Amino acid sequence: MAEVARLAEGQPGREVCGFVVRRGAGAVEVLEVANVAAPDRAAAAFELDPAEELRLLQRLAAEGGEVLAIFHSHLDAPAIPSPSDVAGAFGDGVPLWPGVEHVIVSVRAGRAAEVRRYRAVQGALVPAGAPEPNCA
Repeated sequence: MAEVARLAEGQPGREVCGFVVRRGAGAVEVLEVANVAAPDRAAAAFELDPAEELRLLQRLAAEGGEVLAIFHSHLDAPAIPSPSDVAGAFGDGVPLWPGVEHVIVSVRAGRAAEVRRYRAVQGALVPAGAPEPNCA
């Protein structure tokens, strides 16, 4: 997570986003993806560049590997999911990235202050490691 925090500190005026991936042999990489949110929203929102996202997924499929996490930063805000983070993690109530963690870095005064990991469960982003909600 140190690399994710470093990337988040690198652009203090806009949210940073990307993926943590595992290559076929087990090497883990942090890959920044351009935030293509409109300039007036980029300090408070992220939108992964769809062309970069597609190229990454095609490369992982061809070379072997998997997405472990999606990350983004919050500027001068806590590392907790915003309503738009939750909405963007689901399509019709179903996780868009099943089994993939969501990592949020809080950047305050240009420094990574906190990193938290979440997973998509039943329409919510819950802290990674939290017990599964009762489905009964």
